[in-house]
This record gives sequence, structure tokens and C-alpha cells, in this order.
Amino acid sequence: MSDGAGEAPIKDFATENEVPKKKQKLSKAVIADIERKRQNAILLRDSRIQSRVVKDCLNTKLSTESNNKDTSNSDTATKTAQDIPGCDLSDLSDPVYCRDCNIQCNASYLYEKFGEPVCDDCKAKDKEQFKLISRTDAKNEFILKDCDFDFREPPLRYISAPNPHRRTGSCMKLYLVGHVYQRACEVHGGDEGIDEAVTRRSENRERAAQRKMEKRMADLRRAARQRRPREAHVHVYGEERYDEEEDEYSHTCTECGHVETYEKM
Repeated sequence: MSDGAGEAPIKDFATENEVPKKKQKLSKAVIADIERKRQNAILLRDSRIQSRVVKDCLNTKLSTESNNKDTSNSDTATKTAQDIPGCDLSDLSDPVYCRDCNIQCNASYLYEKFGEPVCDDCKAKDKEQFKLISRTDAKNEFILKDCDFDFREPPLRYISAPNPHRRTGSCMKLYLVGHVYQRACEVHGGDEGIDEAVTRRSENRERAAQRKMEKRMADLRRAARQRRPREAHVHVYGEERYDEEEDEYSHTCTECGHVETYEKM
């Protein structure tokens, strides 16, 4: 019998033969949803922390100043948080809630870029409602001018994207179709005004094309006349005349007046 210390360890065959379970991979949509919820939670936490810090700062400053002042000066104007140095309220904003599902959407794509209170989930559900349109297509479709985008109040918000036609060209501007439609209604006076503007533009284009075609045809006819070869003139002579002094004969064309002189042998 050998000692227990020299005995070989007993292998657990059940553990060795057990196949390790594969970790289930999460889809991109699930990962994006988790990240979006995490960002919203971080934003909510930071806003609560900042609000508490500002309140504490405000109370501390006001209590310190009130203790240093005499009671005779107690009627001075009350200071607000913006008047107190050290309290920065520029980063604080009231929570914004989605107009469809009523969840907080301060960090949503549409609210940050276009000021639309719509969360990312609702944007993904209704992509047709929040389609983007380039500035050139918007001007052609809704009969708008550059001043309607930039100078009419309020200016339309947009995002910049690389030019798909020219790499070295300037970036194109993308607008929300809903915003462009509202601006077109303001300019033209509603749907009927937009339809009338589209019809009027089509008629103007047809007239311009007709004038261009007529000018082109006139130029072609003029060029054809210039290239046409001229027919040779055939003289039609009249009666023959004899000049005794010069001893020569002549006759004159009855159409062009050309005089031909000749001698007879």
C-alpha cells in the first residue's frame, strides 16, 4: 500500500468531457439599444448632479452674503444663480420629452441636429416621416430660393454631408423634408400655392424650350441657305452689232447687260 500523498489525483471525466457553452452574440440592434439607454441614463444622472451642485452653491453664496450685510441693506435686489460667480448654468437645460412616446430625448439625433423632440426609437420606426432632402432637390421640388432657407426667419437647420458627385466639391446640405414643406407652405400659401408654382414653372420651361427650338431651327435654315451652291448664269444675247471703225462685232445679254466683243474671220 502506498501513502495517500503518493496517490495520483482522480480525474473528473465528467468535467473534462463537458462541452463549454458558447456565448450568445448580441445583434447590432440590441447593442445599439443598450448603448442608447446607457447614454440617456448618464445624461439624466449628470443633470441631477449638476442641479444639486448649483443649488448648494446658490445656498452657500446667499447665506454668506446675507451674514456679511447689515440689516439696513436687506432690501437690495435678490441675486439669482446667473449673478453668482462659480455657478455655471449654461450646461443645464430642461428635459425634453418625445412627442410620440413621452420619454426623455435631450440626446436624440433629431433633437440635437434639427430641434425635433423625437427619440431615436420613434425615428427608426417611422423613417419616411423624417427623411432628409438635399438643398438642390428641395429647391426644385418645392420651388424655393436660397433666401427662403437662409434669411427667412427662422433659418432652416441642416446637416452637412460629403458631396457624392464630386469628392473635391463643397459638402451638400441636408434638410428635413417636413421642415422644407412647412417653409414652402409659408412662401406659397399652402398646398394649392405649391401646386400652382410647380405648374407655372413647368409652363415657363416649356415656353423656353419652344423658343430655343425655334431659334435652333432658324439657325439651321440660315446655315443651309449659305451652304447652298449658286446656279451658273447663262447669258441670253440680243442682236449682233458691227463696229466699222474697230472692225469688230458685239452683242449684249438681255438679262445682266454683259457685252461680249468678238471678231469674225
